[in-house]
Amino acid sequence: MLSPPDYQALFEALPDLHLALTPELIIVAASAGAARVAGRPLAALLGQAAPAALAGSALDVLPEALARVRARGAADEATSGGWYHRAWPVLGAAGEIRYFLYRAEAVRPAATPAVQTLLDTLPVVVWLSGPAGLAGSQCRGWLAYTGYGADQARDLGWLTAVHPDDQARARQCWTQALAEGREYALEYRLRRHDGAYRWQLVREVPTHDAAGHLVSWTGTMLDIQEQKEAQQRLADQDRHLQQILSQVPAHIATLLGPDHVYGFLNEKGNQLFGGNVRLGTPAALAVPALVTNGYIKLVDEVYRTGEPFRLSEMPLTQPPAPDGSVATLYFDGVFQPLTDEQGQTQGILVFGIDVTERVLAKQRTAELMEEIREQDAQFRTMVESVPLFVYITDAAGRMLYINPQRYAFTGQAPDPAFRHWQEALHPDDWRQLRADFIRGRKLGQAWSGEYRLRRHDGEYCWQLLRIVPLRRPDGTVTRWYGSSIDIDEQKRRQHQQRREDQRLRQILGQAPAILATVEGPDHRYAFFNDSHQQLLANRAELGQPLAALAPELVEQGFVARLDHVYQTGETFVGHEVPLQPLGQPECFLDLTLQALRDEQGAVAGVLTFAVDSTERVRARRSAGALAAEVSRRDMRLRRMTEALPAVSFICAADGTLEYLSPQWYHYTGQKSELTGRDIFTALVHPDDQPALRQALREVFSQGRPWDFEYRLRRHDGQYRWQLSRGVAEFDAEGQALRWYGTMVDNHEQKELQNELRRSEEKFRFMADSTPAIIWTGTPEGAIDYCNRPFLDYTGLRPADSMGPGWLQAVHPDDVATTAAHWQRSVSTGHEYEVQHRLRRHDGHYHWQLVRALPLRDAEGRILKWYGSSIDVQNQREMQQQLQARNEQLARTNTDLDNFVYTASHDLRQPIDNMAGIFEELTRTAYFRDPEAIKLITMFERALQQIHQTIHDLSDVVQLQRRHALVPAEAVALEPLTREVIGSMQEQGNEVGARFELDFRAVPTVHFVRANLQSILYNLLSNSLKYAAPGRPPRVRIFTSLLDGVPVLTVADNGQGIDLERHGTELFQLFRRFHEDVEGSGMGLYLVNRMVQLNGAWLEVDSTVGVGSTFRIFFRSYENVPDK
Repeated sequence: MLSPPDYQALFEALPDLHLALTPELIIVAASAGAARVAGRPLAALLGQAAPAALAGSALDVLPEALARVRARGAADEATSGGWYHRAWPVLGAAGEIRYFLYRAEAVRPAATPAVQTLLDTLPVVVWLSGPAGLAGSQCRGWLAYTGYGADQARDLGWLTAVHPDDQARARQCWTQALAEGREYALEYRLRRHDGAYRWQLVREVPTHDAAGHLVSWTGTMLDIQEQKEAQQRLADQDRHLQQILSQVPAHIATLLGPDHVYGFLNEKGNQLFGGNVRLGTPAALAVPALVTNGYIKLVDEVYRTGEPFRLSEMPLTQPPAPDGSVATLYFDGVFQPLTDEQGQTQGILVFGIDVTERVLAKQRTAELMEEIREQDAQFRTMVESVPLFVYITDAAGRMLYINPQRYAFTGQAPDPAFRHWQEALHPDDWRQLRADFIRGRKLGQAWSGEYRLRRHDGEYCWQLLRIVPLRRPDGTVTRWYGSSIDIDEQKRRQHQQRREDQRLRQILGQAPAILATVEGPDHRYAFFNDSHQQLLANRAELGQPLAALAPELVEQGFVARLDHVYQTGETFVGHEVPLQPLGQPECFLDLTLQALRDEQGAVAGVLTFAVDSTERVRARRSAGALAAEVSRRDMRLRRMTEALPAVSFICAADGTLEYLSPQWYHYTGQKSELTGRDIFTALVHPDDQPALRQALREVFSQGRPWDFEYRLRRHDGQYRWQLSRGVAEFDAEGQALRWYGTMVDNHEQKELQNELRRSEEKFRFMADSTPAIIWTGTPEGAIDYCNRPFLDYTGLRPADSMGPGWLQAVHPDDVATTAAHWQRSVSTGHEYEVQHRLRRHDGHYHWQLVRALPLRDAEGRILKWYGSSIDVQNQREMQQQLQARNEQLARTNTDLDNFVYTASHDLRQPIDNMAGIFEELTRTAYFRDPEAIKLITMFERALQQIHQTIHDLSDVVQLQRRHALVPAEAVALEPLTREVIGSMQEQGNEVGARFELDFRAVPTVHFVRANLQSILYNLLSNSLKYAAPGRPPRVRIFTSLLDGVPVLTVADNGQGIDLERHGTELFQLFRRFHEDVEGSGMGLYLVNRMVQLNGAWLEVDSTVGVGSTFRIFFRSYENVPDK
């Protein structure tokens, strides 16, 4: 027996809302749901009068309901306020009321099928619930997402799927919303069915009836995991950006709006103006000097036009010092417009680097420029051997000189008048390039830009252009010197960089300073700008340690300085620090290494900021005398040549060597200085020396340029092919003064050429040896080789078969089609295949099957076409004969079908008449002979057999016609098979048949649906008709794949067929194998016929007393869409 506490515990655990009351309406037991709806603790309800305890809640209708129960002495039911109420009395032995029992259940909103389907297909999870929050129409998407069952999600069971850290917050928010009946929205993590927690945005909106009662809740849930992760990444990026901007040793500010209000100013920039600038103040008010010196006017122009303005040694006068002196600072930098998503300018980014020392160094060496100009002739000769484009214009911008490399690149002919040099520029870049030049000329300052230049093959490549002025001592510009270098590959890489770096590159990427950040104790790159990348010769890679990418910086102590800053947090400031990256000349940097700290103040990385002070160092070192400057100029030219991946040399007019670049000694391993004019030929391969000596004597005597290829011994003793070029410098009388030359290792290219030549010779030998016709063509489609069998076959000479000449051997009626197919393949790069007639040497034309494929390089460009031709004359003749036979068979088959159809139609009417006469005879006649009844039965059976035979013959004809008229389609096997089984359900039930279906391997086949339905009906009905006596039929219908071919199998446990006796007659018309079972002998014939008409085939395995297995092999698995 249960004790009263046990009864109370059971009552509390009841679902929905339950109350037990005395006749005086005192609450003696209540469920947890009742306490929740009443809004009071369970203990506060027990022993209380119901009218007072439930006043103001959804249960305030209880007293009226109990009054009706008391009056009638029977149960009462009602629906009110979104609740279904039911109350009934508990009577004693004398019929008196001892207790009232009450139950309330929230009316669960039901979704219509259409609405439910819509809810299930929405990209958000949607559910409906009653006024107490009990699940009403729980979206299957929520259950599928969490893997919960419907019972698990009831009441507050859904909370168990919420992340433990979010459960209390979710419960509190939901409980508060339920109590107040108001809408709420909350973000929390929900466990997916695979155990992963993902962020969700959950919203629930209440619905009230006309009386204001809460009726239901509508809830939605949206997965916002990706948005959360994106917000976190953006926050990390912004924090990293603020660290860089606040600690970078440059002057950075942002001016917002047309009034140029300070929106950001780093500490370095504020120090420039005495630390008096306040954010939110217009620049003209904060620093009035910016108006008088013209900077505000420049900022106005950038804001108006949206075009950036680059600062190059821009002067800025400082406020007077206490001693009255006025200092002028100079800056390199940029006024960069900041645009919104629509491209509208919203403000200006100001980025400046103090280059005062560099400017002062330039000013100190200005007097040396006259002597340097006298070296232009020598400079011009040198630049013509470097891989750069060099330009010289007068002060007004008129072109005076373009080096030959530029003409070679564009394919333009040199023009002394320089009339068409701009035609090779990209049309979209010419206007901007012209505007930059005009602005630079107006300001009289150096400038640089990027543009696209058309190569000789028509492709545009990006170039980096740098223009510097040549000035007189008084500062007047006399000429402009420009150089451009191919940066097409760098531009392509820039376009592949992630979009998240664009904002940072806007601020720092164009800064004329060397900037990078490294993270962690092994200093892995987190950011670097273009100047830093150029310093390391494009070796910097994000995420890679600096020491691994540039090991030479370890030896030079650079990495040790990074280690010290990272370990101690102390800033390193170095003035004119020497540095020599691998393969680069020594440079000098004003270097600052500053620790980057995380939110906790711990050192997370190091910011490297450097300004190239190489020019300043060189200028200071050479400021002593004009000779030192000339020497420095000469050293610069030497370093430029020594940085090339080639040996550079200078010879006197008679060939005596005056200079050899260090590459020579590194390449040859020679240690000694120059010993004579024959140092080149001393290392030349003995087989190449005579020709090289003779060629050198000729060019030295004639004064013409040279271009030689010869083998030179490398330091490891290997002879390698070299390409050497040289040009002469002439005096005013045209006599050679000296020779400038380069030597480049082209061994791999030479070996590749030799290998290609040998490969082509081998290919031609093999092609001439094979009996098949082989030919090759150029990428443009010109035939450049036909093998010997082609020439022997056609009787053409080799010269006559080249180019379009081979078409003369093609039949005149086939020339146009053959040529059109060939041109289409050449244009598209697709495989070439055509059949045409080719004239044999005896004048007869034979059909040929011609195919060709293109050979491509790594970039997909076609290098060559390779083709073959096969004589298919015999196949064509056999094909024509086969086609004629097929047409004859088709006509015969049609005649047979018409005959069968006509015969069956003509026989049906007499048979029907005979059946009618016989039926009338049996109805009216009287038979005295007892055997007459048997004869009547036999006659009726004979009539039925004749009628069935005619019907079967008609089916044969209908099958043939249906195949011709009804196309095949994708047929789902399972629903079709169940449809067939359903049509014979009564017959199957009678014999206790059991069908097993499995179409997982091949769920769909390509077939005429009506034919496949007939096939299944015949096979399955036979399985029931020929079941083994005393054994219930068991029929298995399943699919499988055999070597990629779909197979449908029908296997039974019936009587089986003796294949040894009847195997050859299995599919013949009117052939039966079980005389004890009625049948026409047409079923298997029709099955086999339908299978064959659809391009499939049928195989049978059968054992007497065990059963039969029929397998249908369909045409090709490619026709099965569900695979």
